[in-house]
Amino acid sequence: DVTRKLRERSVDCLVVDDPDNGPGIVTRTDLLEALALAFQRPDAQVGPLANRPLLAIDAGAPLFQALVLMTERHVERVVVRRGDQLIGTLGMAEVLANYAASSHLIVLEINRASTVQQVADAARRLPELIGPLFEQGAKMRFLADLVTALNGRILRRLYELIVPKDLQRLACLLVLGSEGRGEQFLRTDQDNALVLSGEFPPDQSQSVGEALSAAIEACGWPPCTGGVMVRNAQWRGTAEEWSERVTHWLDEPGGEAVMNLAILVDARAVAGDRRLHEPVLASLKKGLGQEIALRQLAAPALQFHTPLSWFGRIKGGEEGTDLKKGAIFPLVHGLRSLALANGIDERNSFRRAEALIELGQLTPAFGRDVQQSLSVCLRLRLAEQLSVGGGGLPDNRVHVGKLRRLDRELLRDALRVVGEFQDHLRQRFRLEG
Repeated sequence: DVTRKLRERSVDCLVVDDPDNGPGIVTRTDLLEALALAFQRPDAQVGPLANRPLLAIDAGAPLFQALVLMTERHVERVVVRRGDQLIGTLGMAEVLANYAASSHLIVLEINRASTVQQVADAARRLPELIGPLFEQGAKMRFLADLVTALNGRILRRLYELIVPKDLQRLACLLVLGSEGRGEQFLRTDQDNALVLSGEFPPDQSQSVGEALSAAIEACGWPPCTGGVMVRNAQWRGTAEEWSERVTHWLDEPGGEAVMNLAILVDARAVAGDRRLHEPVLASLKKGLGQEIALRQLAAPALQFHTPLSWFGRIKGGEEGTDLKKGAIFPLVHGLRSLALANGIDERNSFRRAEALIELGQLTPAFGRDVQQSLSVCLRLRLAEQLSVGGGGLPDNRVHVGKLRRLDRELLRDALRVVGEFQDHLRQRFRLEG
């Protein structure tokens, strides 16, 4: 009954009124663990599952106080009171989103921008927001949600400024890779694509693509070294052209074709007519529906060895340990492959893991370990990037010797999980290596 109410009301938690034990909060995760781990019956009472005591904040308190409370008490949600009455709940993601908006430095400037330069000026403020929130202990998933939302606003405004108004509904701008998954914190090189309606004037395609790429670069996304940008004709096209492209990549063995498919799987529409993206997704799902295609797609997850010795020592010389190759990529790409194999539409790696748990493709314990390991690696990488600062692309390396002892232990545990996850992929897709 509670699961049905959560779905009907599109919420992820409910307040439980229990006269015997007092009020508490029950979340979707609590219900999942009760059913999958504790083997509770679907008709069991929800009262004992609720989290108590309730952490409450007064409706008139500063929003920042809620952020501090949740950070200090390691919770993701508090209830809001007005006197003795409970009037709602407040989640970390909502706090972060509103905290950003209240700065009046980013969102308002983006909305008011009438030139690319004005959008770029607003975009430069984003790193100034990320650092303090990270230092305050914001969880990686919620910080990523905030950055994703703000980046989406930036790209949507650029699209509105660059693409002629009469053509805006005849195209759809896609972001790919980590931006598409909603897992980008500091801007890396741009990965984007454009789906065009059959009515889009062919003679304007190149000029629009060039202008969009230049505007996106002006806002802090450097050009993609692999050319995955809308200025490149290979990353523009109608639904029919995209279908032909997908078929060609499926028929062409080799790492580049596989990774082109992989980053396109993560595509997310940010501007224009999002319906144009649907047939491209359909082509991908159809093409990747065969086991042999899935096996080929999953193989790169084993390309890099986990930087952990037999004796549990983290490998890495003076240049540091590459967390992207040794941990983040195997986890992200493996979850992407498993999601495709099981018909999961989620793009975000954490949500893919949750969906795999719900389907029984990952045990709840192992699925949580995978999520935690990814979160640890993303956090340590971001901490290193913020500490270095400066220009250029964010680096993927961390210097293990500079980490706190606790962080070294967390990283060691995370790398062990990465190795176990790669073993799981070997068995599931019958891979070698």
